[in-house]
Amino acid sequence: MSIAALLARTVSAQDAKALSFWYEGATPEQQAALISILAKKFEEANPGTALNIEFRGAGLADQLLVSLAANSGPDLVLTNGPAWTGRFVGGKRLAPLDKYAAKFGWEAKIDPFALSLGKVDGKLYALPKTQEVQVLYFNKTLFDKNGYVPPKTNAEFTKIADDMLSKKIIPIASGNSGARYTNRHYVSVIWNCYSGPEAVYEALIGKRRWTDDVFVDGISMLKAWWDKGYFGGPRYFSLDSQQAFTFMAAGAYGMAMQGTWAFAWVPESFAKTGAELGYTPLPQFSENAPYPVFPYGIGSHIAINNTSKNKDAAAGVMDLMVDPSFVSTISNGWQGEWDIPLLKTGPEPTDPIAKLAHDIRTATAKALAEGTYGYTPWSFWPPKTDDYMKGGIEEVWLGSITPRQFCENVDKVFQEELAARVVTFPPARS
Repeated sequence: MSIAALLARTVSAQDAKALSFWYEGATPEQQAALISILAKKFEEANPGTALNIEFRGAGLADQLLVSLAANSGPDLVLTNGPAWTGRFVGGKRLAPLDKYAAKFGWEAKIDPFALSLGKVDGKLYALPKTQEVQVLYFNKTLFDKNGYVPPKTNAEFTKIADDMLSKKIIPIASGNSGARYTNRHYVSVIWNCYSGPEAVYEALIGKRRWTDDVFVDGISMLKAWWDKGYFGGPRYFSLDSQQAFTFMAAGAYGMAMQGTWAFAWVPESFAKTGAELGYTPLPQFSENAPYPVFPYGIGSHIAINNTSKNKDAAAGVMDLMVDPSFVSTISNGWQGEWDIPLLKTGPEPTDPIAKLAHDIRTATAKALAEGTYGYTPWSFWPPKTDDYMKGGIEEVWLGSITPRQFCENVDKVFQEELAARVVTFPPARS
């Protein structure tokens, strides 16, 4: 079936009882794949019930806010992860899923830590659709040429970064053009891998303040990286992360502290230059942190609209989404998305990039099991605190405020949200 024919199915099933699922942006090929692999398979197993997928683009989040507030919207809800899920639950917009979890055995299928991030006050409201973990990507071809060994410590990282600067190579491939939220990715890196995930956890549950030296000193290190030119100086503001990743594939940048979403950029970067992409866990930037640490988060959740007239069928779609064969098939051609944290996975892929993603997925599962995970801001910080970090760290880099003032501001906003009870505590560390 052609792509056009597949896409036409999203509006053609008028004679069937229909479920609606609003999705974000996707290429025509990705849209066709999702319709073929998910909708068609569901409809074959459920004659008379259509699954209509509408691709809403970048405006999906705002559209959901408006529609759910008006007691309308799609049956299946794609949220931007735990913070948004909690927001919708607070407004009574999502249906509890506990009976479906028991019916379909989701606790035996999905990593328990990841599954717990879809719970609010002990009730399950969402399943993880895309887990995200931050690692250190690098141009392996460039590393091999220069005799670099993937760094495990701050000293090793600094030695490589300084040598890159001496060779006119920018160490960290990064940019925030059009995406200011990128800034707090580096706060995540430094607080998890300098301050340590235990300290972050204690601060998130209110037992430690963000003004503690362990956090201030980490931000001071981030400021020092900026001042040395590790981020490329003003160029950081003129490139987006994908463009910087492409420059890394060309050898102009050396490393990238990115999340697993970066696999979506590989076809337009490393696949074109012929350079080899490598990855390693983020370095241990101080002895406060163990090694390795994988900063972890849920980039998106799947939930059911509380006003849906066909919740049982919607839950059936969700169960299909957590089937290993679906995840393996959809993720092979759609790296960086649909990384559902299953306890059982499909066979190891043979494609080099898909294998690299599989290796990170395996390392992530081990980190969750062994407690060597960290916390990403977009999944664990309350919304106003997260918003402040996006712009506040720029003020540190540009010298408008000090690292300590940044941490004081973070702490002030966080304490206000803590008092307002909008902070969702992460599960106890294993």
